[in-house]
Amino acid sequence: MQLSKIGFFTLIIHRDFPLERVSRVRVKLYPSGKIYLVFLVVEPEAQKEQPREPRRAVGVDLGIGRLATLSDGRILGNPRPLERSLERIRVLQRNLSRKRFLSKNWLKAKRKLAKEHEYLKDFRRDLFFKLGALLAQEYDVLVLEDLDVQGLIQRGEAKRRRMRLYDSSFSEIRRILEWEFRKRGRVVLAVPAFNSSRECFLCGEINRGLTLEDRVFHCPHCGFTLDRDLNASLVLLKRAGWVPPFQCACL
Repeated sequence: MQLSKIGFFTLIIHRDFPLERVSRVRVKLYPSGKIYLVFLVVEPEAQKEQPREPRRAVGVDLGIGRLATLSDGRILGNPRPLERSLERIRVLQRNLSRKRFLSKNWLKAKRKLAKEHEYLKDFRRDLFFKLGALLAQEYDVLVLEDLDVQGLIQRGEAKRRRMRLYDSSFSEIRRILEWEFRKRGRVVLAVPAFNSSRECFLCGEINRGLTLEDRVFHCPHCGFTLDRDLNASLVLLKRAGWVPPFQCACL
């Protein structure tokens, strides 16, 4: 493909589209040296589907140990890509600092470091988009907690905890999940996150003695016992006005 004032490109097209409907082409150059062409295609107006009445809802509790715990009992572990790649990133940064600025070796080391950061970004986005597509196909309503991510990071006492909060990318996963649901005409509800982990799903009382180390929630008022994160996801669902049936396997 040839673009005016830029030159020829050899394209790897991941999706077929009508060339006669292309209205704009955007060229994106990443620090790793990769070049992406984004085609803006004008599609004919399609008849809008009548929004169906919501029938199934899912609550999603985000966390550090488990990236997402669903109210139906399913769990998505946290792969922690940044923590796992941290040593390699440090080595690449040291190599870059030892090179002469703007030399060929400096540019080569800079591209290697950029590729590592780009891999982390793509890994997260791929995981989040797959989760969003899966949930949007199965559910009509998504219930998320309205987290103050910056506040959580600033209040983090340990350096490792702050790094894991950055690594989990709560803001990005929320943005992608919301996009996947709204793209399909689904409903997204954000509910207050205050005391969602300490509130009992069954009776609504607060367990003020619960700490971050406690992974099982036990209500001192009614005796209800459940996994901490699963209880929190059910509380979010309840705050949004959706109560799962009691024959659900998680209960």
